[in-house]
Amino acid sequence: MPSLNHANIYFNQQGTPVATDFDDIYFSNEGGLAETDYVFLQHNGLPKRWEDHSQRYFHIIETGFGTGANFLLCWQRFRQFRQQHPAAQCRKLYFSSYEKYPLTYSDLGKALQLLPELSDQCQLLLAQYPPAVAGCQRLIFDEGSVVLDLWLGDVNELLPQLPSKNRADAFFLDGFAPDKNPQMWQQALFDQMARLSHIGTTVATFTCAGLVKRGLQQSGFAIKKVKGFGRKREMLTASFQPPADADNEPQAVTNHSANGKVVIVGGGIASLCLALQLIDKGITTELICADNTVAQGASHNLQGAVYPNLHALPTPASLLHCQAFHFARHFYQRLAAQGLAFAMQWCGVLHLATNPALSQRQQKIIDNGAWPTELVYPVTADQASQIAGVVLEHSGIFLPQAGWLSPQQFCQAALAVLLQSTLFQVKFNSKVTAITTIATDVKPAPLWQVWCQGSAPTSTCSQLVLANGADISQFHLSSHLPVNRVRGQVTHVKSHGMRPLKTVLCHKGYITPALNECHAVGATFDRNAGSAFISAADNEENLALVNHQLQKPTWFADAEATAARAAFRATVPDHLPLLGAVTNHQGLFVFGGLGARGVLLAPLLAETLACQIAAQPQAMTTDNLAAIAAERFTN
Repeated sequence: MPSLNHANIYFNQQGTPVATDFDDIYFSNEGGLAETDYVFLQHNGLPKRWEDHSQRYFHIIETGFGTGANFLLCWQRFRQFRQQHPAAQCRKLYFSSYEKYPLTYSDLGKALQLLPELSDQCQLLLAQYPPAVAGCQRLIFDEGSVVLDLWLGDVNELLPQLPSKNRADAFFLDGFAPDKNPQMWQQALFDQMARLSHIGTTVATFTCAGLVKRGLQQSGFAIKKVKGFGRKREMLTASFQPPADADNEPQAVTNHSANGKVVIVGGGIASLCLALQLIDKGITTELICADNTVAQGASHNLQGAVYPNLHALPTPASLLHCQAFHFARHFYQRLAAQGLAFAMQWCGVLHLATNPALSQRQQKIIDNGAWPTELVYPVTADQASQIAGVVLEHSGIFLPQAGWLSPQQFCQAALAVLLQSTLFQVKFNSKVTAITTIATDVKPAPLWQVWCQGSAPTSTCSQLVLANGADISQFHLSSHLPVNRVRGQVTHVKSHGMRPLKTVLCHKGYITPALNECHAVGATFDRNAGSAFISAADNEENLALVNHQLQKPTWFADAEATAARAAFRATVPDHLPLLGAVTNHQGLFVFGGLGARGVLLAPLLAETLACQIAAQPQAMTTDNLAAIAAERFTN
């Protein structure tokens, strides 16, 4: 996937932003919000349609994000709708918008000053506005009731990659005029709109160009000319009318009441993130944990670094990491703002070039220019020292938005919040020994039975998720998954000399700033261990690695190992996670293979799996979903 270019814009005499490359305005000089309200909301029947909408969510797809004015007004109206109709079935707005040339943060901020009526929404959008990295960034607002999927890239390349279940209830067919931007207004676009429509899907667009009329008609839309906005004579509306034998019924939401609960086998950060996301979508959830509390495996660490692993070119793995990073950062910040108490610090992560190979790799990252400077930039040894607060002998790259958090504290805080919900329950000291199915006359799919110690099944459910880390492949239905158990040990270190450290240091290992006067130094990798034992030799190895890589820094001279944590990481051969349905077993899912990246990957992957289970729009392309699907290891 290619790197992105920002939009080249200027502001005309009326203060309206204008795209230099397309010689076209982003919104009407006669009133941008009035145009949005008239063209896109009123002519898609909004907000009135929300009142009678039978599904839990409403999905809008927009073909040009621009300044975000359409989204922002729609968001405001949906917020008002929820306040006025709290008992309405429609509880969530998904807004999927595509943009090939995103505005810079500064240009967007200037443009949004023209929308004082939406100042609250504008500030919240700017606070989450992502760096220009190709793919989808999911932004969540209003405690989860409004979700913006900002797809950065060419809509005609990305829309075919949208899962077919991500059907739209309405299209905002926007963008620069057809004569200014003919590359977008293609028959392929209208065909994809049809693929992502159901009976009742509506379309509104400011244009009445012949190619648009013919294209929509050819794709199965019934079009109608109506009066345009302001001085514009005409515009188009449309509704989808597929052939009678086509499968274009509205996507049904799975019934998760009664026996429709979801059971999660696990107890680490992946399990708890998933439980939070399922509860958010109104799904009854049960957690079955082998230990006496949560976070006793790999999530037991006191500190974990949160940063994307960037390659010299935007590979699928590094793009996934960037998407996951942006989502995770705001996910944790949002939960902290809601009252979850756990330690975290977005202090940046400094990768030091401690050998020629690392230096060369980092130089390629910078020279290729694939990643925006908001995400990563080079630093000299002096600059690295100033950032870190301790003297460093190596140059490197700095990720200013990254940081660390305490996975153990997060899991404990998440559990406390979950226990307040009537939709959640947990069973501790329940090691799962088997999973079986029973047939039912009520449902076409079988029910799952989860067996622990004893003679009776512990739980019965329609959806079962295996999220038990390194033990994920212990059952006969998941035994084909190539999950490796890699023991890792992190050393807790006290040091007076390290007290000034104010960012995460990465070399061949890593060092965190202090939490409760202790630093996390790690970590070892042992592929042959049979148990997660604590080793004094591993503590010595972790400390020796720092001295070797950083040339015996004086600020590390008094470092003393005071404790350690050891656990198994779950990895797979291609170093990508495992997520999704198990082939030929309806209602059985796996969520694992996160390796040492659980803190980074768990929030986004949990959101993705929860959307799969709840039949709600997903923020990943079909290619990305296939790359991490458990089905890729099916013979």
